[in-house]
Amino acid sequence: MTPRANARLIAPLLKAAAGDQLDLNRLLSDLGYEDGLAGLETSGLIPLSDYYRMQRDVAKALDDITVSLSERKLTYRTGDYVVEQLARARTLVEAIEGLADYFNMMHGGDYNSVRVSSSRVTLVIDDSSFPYTPNIRHDRQLAHFIGDTVLIQVHCLLDSLSQGRADDALRRVGMVRSRSEPENDHTRFWGVPVLWSRTAYELVYDYDVASRYLPDLPGPGLDLSLSSIFARVIDRFESGAGQTDQRSVTEQTRALISDGLTLQCDVARKLGVSVATLRRRLADEGAGFRDLINVSRVDQAKARLSRGERIPQVAEALGYSDIRAFNRAFKRHEGMTPAAYQRSNPSKMSEIVHSR
Repeated sequence: MTPRANARLIAPLLKAAAGDQLDLNRLLSDLGYEDGLAGLETSGLIPLSDYYRMQRDVAKALDDITVSLSERKLTYRTGDYVVEQLARARTLVEAIEGLADYFNMMHGGDYNSVRVSSSRVTLVIDDSSFPYTPNIRHDRQLAHFIGDTVLIQVHCLLDSLSQGRADDALRRVGMVRSRSEPENDHTRFWGVPVLWSRTAYELVYDYDVASRYLPDLPGPGLDLSLSSIFARVIDRFESGAGQTDQRSVTEQTRALISDGLTLQCDVARKLGVSVATLRRRLADEGAGFRDLINVSRVDQAKARLSRGERIPQVAEALGYSDIRAFNRAFKRHEGMTPAAYQRSNPSKMSEIVHSR
């Protein structure tokens, strides 16, 4: 069953975030909650993915990734910058250490720390003195809900940055709430042992797995913006459709790539397997994930070129570093350059000439 969130907790969070600046009823209606805030308040438990959609849309509208729940505003652009910096990490350990440092700098306090032993690396998030707005500070249940959902976001961010390594390395999770505290359905997200009533939140990873070099760093065209991270968190709760699909793993992977999933960890999760299993099954079918990505990009290029788009525009849109890289990739797969491909489509070439 998909983890769910309690709407009676979400409603006051949204009201506190939006204030008089947003039309919450319209925002919720756009997300399928036609009765707006009043309907949400009586919805009981809703899919956790819907909560993250609400959080994303409020954060965008307010240009504040804390969704106004912190007294220290952080713009959306700030979040994008941090993700870009963390994407340079060569191991999961580096990503964890970088995340703690950057978010401490952003929030103006030592709320995040990293504890390392011979077998474990632990990200510790202590929000006991975090500058929550007064309505959050005085409501333990709301504060716990925020902490719980932030912990999920942090793990999903680390998993995306490390190409699925965080999922493989996670060993246990520490929660501040007690096990007996009500309304904690969303905590079923974790597939590892959970330690309750901790003094701070903890993500505990296997050090050996987390310290391995990451061979598949994010490449050109892979979106690591904050919006994309939100999309991956949401997809995390709506995956699994591939488990009953009768197509080959290669065909399913190609279809998911066409749908915009360009990271192995995201495709693996959608298919309900680990990254290692995905790689092994593709190899058994004579395919490789990177090759499928490249073929998809070339297919997109062919479609754009056939529509009459100029070569520099196509190269930039698909994330190639320059036109030469685009030419090499295209020729390797098609046996001709993009220019030659366009010349082989004279009707479109006529459109290009007349548009100049």
